[in-house]
Amino acid sequence: MKLKYILLIVLFTVLKVFSQDNSHVLFKIDGEPYYSDEFIKVYQKNLSLVTDNKTSIDDYLKLFIDYKLKVKEAKLIKLDTFQKFKNELNQYKNNLVKPYLKDEEVTAKLVKEAYARLKKEVRVSHILIFLNQDATPKDTLETFNKLLEARNLVLSGVEFGEVAKQYSKDPTVNENLGDIGYFTALQMVYPFENVAFTTPLGEISMPFRTKFGYHILKVSEIRDAKGEVEVAHIMLKNQNELAKARIDSIYKLLQNNSIDFGELAKKVSEDRATGMKGGKLNKFGSGKMIEDFSKVAFSLKTEGEISAPFKTKFGWHIVKLIKKYPLQSFEELEAKLTQEIEKDTRSNLITKSVLNKLFKQYSVIVDNGALEQFNNEDWDTHSENFNKNLLNINGDSIPQTKFITYLKTVKASSVKKAFDAFTEKEVLYYFKDHIEDSNANFRDAYKEFKEGLLLFDLLEKEVWDKAKDSLGISTYYIENKEQKYKGKELQSIRGTVMSEYQNYLEVLFSNKLRNKYEVKINKKENKRIKKLKL
Repeated sequence: MKLKYILLIVLFTVLKVFSQDNSHVLFKIDGEPYYSDEFIKVYQKNLSLVTDNKTSIDDYLKLFIDYKLKVKEAKLIKLDTFQKFKNELNQYKNNLVKPYLKDEEVTAKLVKEAYARLKKEVRVSHILIFLNQDATPKDTLETFNKLLEARNLVLSGVEFGEVAKQYSKDPTVNENLGDIGYFTALQMVYPFENVAFTTPLGEISMPFRTKFGYHILKVSEIRDAKGEVEVAHIMLKNQNELAKARIDSIYKLLQNNSIDFGELAKKVSEDRATGMKGGKLNKFGSGKMIEDFSKVAFSLKTEGEISAPFKTKFGWHIVKLIKKYPLQSFEELEAKLTQEIEKDTRSNLITKSVLNKLFKQYSVIVDNGALEQFNNEDWDTHSENFNKNLLNINGDSIPQTKFITYLKTVKASSVKKAFDAFTEKEVLYYFKDHIEDSNANFRDAYKEFKEGLLLFDLLEKEVWDKAKDSLGISTYYIENKEQKYKGKELQSIRGTVMSEYQNYLEVLFSNKLRNKYEVKINKKENKRIKKLKL
């Protein structure tokens, strides 16, 4: 019996939207109506999931009524008021609402854009001036103008690297003169990637902002993407003549095929993290490794080919090609790209699109006087003076005190900027709180999970926990020993007895509820259903 109820929970959880036809009441429990349409959907879903589809409609109806009786009992004893239940239900609701906060059209556009960019690799130099997200307008303007000044110097003919050394606050600028090498899509923060892929070759961008501050960049090269490569390497950290002689001798051993590359890497490579694995590195694409190393790795043509010794800032290397991985097709990468984009900063564009639609759909009214009070009075130390309603969303009022709580948790350059972000959050909260009123699909899925969770908690309390009682199991065994367990000791069949005792308790509990509540089946409606080709 427990398995049947678990099956019902699964069925109700995955069941899609259906519209109730209030003219077809199938049965009532203490006067509360339950409709044929819901029962038919469950019955049909059961038939598609079980191999034995000969179970009669009456048998399914009994199960369905038992299910609804248990849900009613769970509500009566207020299992839905327990904090554990509320927490689980709220977690499910948060997960269930996520698909409704996505704009499929915007997501699809971003996925296609990312794939198109993955076909190319850009080499970029940049100048960065750090700026906090909550910087004042004065500091922001000053930073912007400083980068305009640097840009004009480059446009006048001064070498980009020289200007970068003078202006850039990137800690690597003295080493690379602002050149950050090649990269492709999804390797940089989206605003930086976006400017890099939309600035023409050889040109200098206007100043733009990322979470780090303001940048200008120059696109110095664009090439077709090389995909990814998997290699193993042997590394000696020193760059002196002794290290050079040693790496040459290692290379000769490999040329003579006198020792396996992996075994040699384990013995001599000074990159111990990879040496223990025969020198193997995780596969990588452009931008993942320093350019000197990446260039040699991608230059190898055939699997098993070994490079001549070469030097990087980390030391001497010999690289062996294991495998090359060309860019996969769009169809192969679409799902993965969608996941990455939804975690990437460009997902803000998706959220923004949803918010724009909600602002058009909802009535959002701001009390400008209540908002201006935040600019004129000290809200932090005199919050008692802030007792007005600040915002109204579709008739729901939001007080100034809620905005004060928000202000204490964020840093913002102005009240207006903080209020804009606060309003967006409140619109999203309103959407989540009221989605059941506006979306039948969500409402039914949420109801189904809620009822399934109530059933689970009720059976755990009334059946499953009681079925673990040693005294109850022993009593049940003794009462049925002659008929069912003759010649078998309890210890040897305890699992079987416990399972059958649980089924017994569940039948008793179902009978108890049948006696407690008045169930009236609409015989005419039941007869009509049996005539349908289900």
